[in-house]
Amino acid sequence: MSDFTTEHETGRAPQMVPAWLVNLAALGWRVLVIVGFAVIAWFASTLIWNVVASIGLAIVVAVILAPLVLRLRASGRSRAAAAGIAWVVAIGAVLGLITVLVIALLPYLGDLLDRLREGQSDLASRVSDVRLPGEVNDLVTQTVTSLQLGGESLIEKIIGRVANLVGILVLATFLLFFFLKDGDKAWLWIFQSMPEEKRELISSTGDDALTGVGTYVRATAVTAAVVALTSLAFMLVVGTPLAVPLAILAFVLGFVPYFGGVIAGVLIVLVTLGADGTGAATIMAGLLITQAIVMWLVVQRRFFAGAPRLHPVVVLVVLPVGWQFGGLAGLILAVPLAAVGLSVGRAAIDILKPEGDVNLPEIVPSWLDRAAQWSWRATIAILFVALLVVVLATIPLVLLPVILALILAATVAPLVGWLIGRGRSRGVATAVAVGGSTAAIVGVMTLSMVSLVRQAPELGRTATDGARAIDEAADGTLGLPAEAIEAGVDAGVGAIVGLGDELAAITVVVVLGVLLTFYFLRDGAGLWGSLMSHLPPDTAGELSTAGGRAFGVLGGYMVGTGAISFVGAFSQLVIMWVLNLPLALPIFVLSFFGGYIPYIGSALTTLMAFLVAVAVGDSIDIVVMFIWTIVFNIVQGNIVAPLVYNRTTDIHPAIVLAAIPAGSAVAGILGMFLVVPVLGVVATTWRSALRILGAEEDEIPGPPEPDAPDDDSVGRATSTSEEGVAEPEGA
Repeated sequence: MSDFTTEHETGRAPQMVPAWLVNLAALGWRVLVIVGFAVIAWFASTLIWNVVASIGLAIVVAVILAPLVLRLRASGRSRAAAAGIAWVVAIGAVLGLITVLVIALLPYLGDLLDRLREGQSDLASRVSDVRLPGEVNDLVTQTVTSLQLGGESLIEKIIGRVANLVGILVLATFLLFFFLKDGDKAWLWIFQSMPEEKRELISSTGDDALTGVGTYVRATAVTAAVVALTSLAFMLVVGTPLAVPLAILAFVLGFVPYFGGVIAGVLIVLVTLGADGTGAATIMAGLLITQAIVMWLVVQRRFFAGAPRLHPVVVLVVLPVGWQFGGLAGLILAVPLAAVGLSVGRAAIDILKPEGDVNLPEIVPSWLDRAAQWSWRATIAILFVALLVVVLATIPLVLLPVILALILAATVAPLVGWLIGRGRSRGVATAVAVGGSTAAIVGVMTLSMVSLVRQAPELGRTATDGARAIDEAADGTLGLPAEAIEAGVDAGVGAIVGLGDELAAITVVVVLGVLLTFYFLRDGAGLWGSLMSHLPPDTAGELSTAGGRAFGVLGGYMVGTGAISFVGAFSQLVIMWVLNLPLALPIFVLSFFGGYIPYIGSALTTLMAFLVAVAVGDSIDIVVMFIWTIVFNIVQGNIVAPLVYNRTTDIHPAIVLAAIPAGSAVAGILGMFLVVPVLGVVATTWRSALRILGAEEDEIPGPPEPDAPDDDSVGRATSTSEEGVAEPEGA
C-alpha cells in the first residue's frame, strides 16, 4: 500500500464524509504533489537557465546528428572519432548560419522595418481610397506597428542578452561532443537498476523519440530552406528590395509551425507593396500562395513521412506555451519537445505501473499513485538541498571557515603524514604544514590585492579595447561577440573590485579557516571517532570509509588543480614578459585562480591575455598570443585537465562543464570554485550513502561500461570506483 494511502481511500470512509469527497481527495492530493514538483523543478531550472538551455540545445543538435554518428561507428570509427567528425560538421553549420545572420540579416533590420512602414502606409491609403470599414485599416496599422515594435524590441533583447546567448552557445558546443560520444551510454546507465522489461521499453521509446524528432527537425530544415530559396527567387524576379534578408527571415520563421510561413509571407508582400506597388504585391501574393499549396501537397508530405504527428489542437496549444516561456526559440522547439513528451509520457505510464496489485481507490490509477509518491519525495529532497544553500548564503562567516578548513586539511594531509613518517610528532607536523600553507595563503592574498584588485579596472579597459579592435578589423561584423566580451569583462571586473571591498570579511574567514585546519589535522581522528561512536557499527564503518575516500578526493583535486593552474599561469606570464606586454602580473594571478574553474576558467583568462595583446601589441605579438592561446587550451582541455579530473574527482567532463555555470548561478564565484570538488566527493561517496540510507545492492546502479580499448581515453566516462582509495591519516 502506498505511503499516503489511508483507510479513507480504500472504502472505509468515516461517517459524514461522502464517498465522492474521499475519492476526489485521493485523486486531488496526488495531482497536487505532481504539479507542485513540476513547479519547483521549473523554478529550479530558471535559476540555472543558461545551463538548462545549453543542455537542451546540445540535445536537439545531438538528436539531429545521431544518424551520422551511428553510420560512422558502423563504418569502423571509434566513439571519439565519430563524435569528433559529427561535432566538426555541427560547428561548421552553426558558424555558417550565425555568419549569414550577422552579415546578411542583422545589419538590414532597420531598413526592413522602414520598408514595412512604407508598405503599411501604402496599404492604409489604398484601403482609405476604396472606402472600406475603418476597422480594417486600424487592424492593418496595429498589426504592422506591432511587428515594428516587436522587431525593435527583439534587437534590444539580442544586444542586452548577447553575453547570455554567447555563453549558451559556447557551453552547448562543448557539451555536444560528449553527448554525441557518450549519450547512449549515459541513457542506459541512468535506467540500469530497473527490471529488464522496463529497460527494453525505455530503450525502444528513446529510440523512437530520437528517430522521430531527428526526422522532424531535418524535414523542417529542408522545407524551410526550400521556402527561403523559392521566396528569394520570387523576390528577385518581382524586384522586391532586401530580398536576401527577407529570405533568411523566411528560413528562420519556417521552423515555426503554421504561423511562421504566414508571417514571412505577409512581411514579403508588405515590403513589395511599399517598394513596387499594388501590381507587384499582388503577383508576389499569388506566387507565395502557390508555393504554400505545393509545399503542403508535395514537399511536406514527403519529408515528414517518418516524423511524429501531432493533432493540430495540440500544436495550437503548445505554440503559445513555447512563446510564453522561450520566445522565438520556444516556438521553434515547442512541437518537437511536445512530440517527445507525449511519446515518453506514454511509456512512462507503463514504466510507473507497479508489478503487483495496489490497494487504491478505483478512481486513482496505479501509475498516478507511483508518480505522486516519487514527486513528494523528490520535492522534499530538492527543498532540503535548497535549505543547505540558503544556510550557506545566510551565515557564510560560520560555514565558509569550516569549508576552507576542510579543503586545506585535505590538501596538506599528505605533508602531515610525510612529516610524521620522518619522526615528527603529530602536533609539530601539523604546525609545520599549516604554517607553510598559511604563509602561501598570505602571499597569494597580498599578491592578489596589490596586482589584481588594484589593476582590475585597467585590465578591463584594455581587454575591452582589444575586443573593439577585433570588431573594427572585421568591419563591424563581430559586434555581438564584442558586446558579449565587454559585458563579461565588466561583470568580472566588478566581482574582482568587490573582493577588495570585502577584505575584512575575507581576512576573518581565512584566519578562522587556518585555525580550524590545525585542529582538524591534529585532532581530526579523535573528533571523527567520537562522532562515529554514537552510530551503529556498520553505519559507522561505512561512513568512515566514505569519509576517507572523500578526504582523499578533495586533497587530490586541490593539489592536481593547483599544479596545472600554476604551470598554465606561469607559462602565460613568461610569454607576456617575453613579448613585453603590460598587465602580465594581474593576468598571472587571474589565470592561477581561473585554473580552479575547469575548462572555462583557463579559456577566459587566456582570452583576456590575447585581447591585451590585440589592444597594445603589434602584429607579431598578436600572432604569437593567438597561437599560444589555441595550443594551450587544446592541450589543457583535452589532455591535462581530463587526466587530472578523471583520476581525482572521477567525474565525466560533460558534468563538469554543466556544473560550473550552475554553481555560478547558485552561489556566484564561490559556487564555481566549489562545485567540482563537491561533485567529486559526491561521485566517490554516493553509493555508500545509498547503502547507509537502506538501499539494497541490486537497487544501486553500477558504474557505466568503459570504452573499448581503441577509443580515445581522454574525456571518457569513468566509473565511480570506490576501491583503492586509502583513508588519509587524520581524516
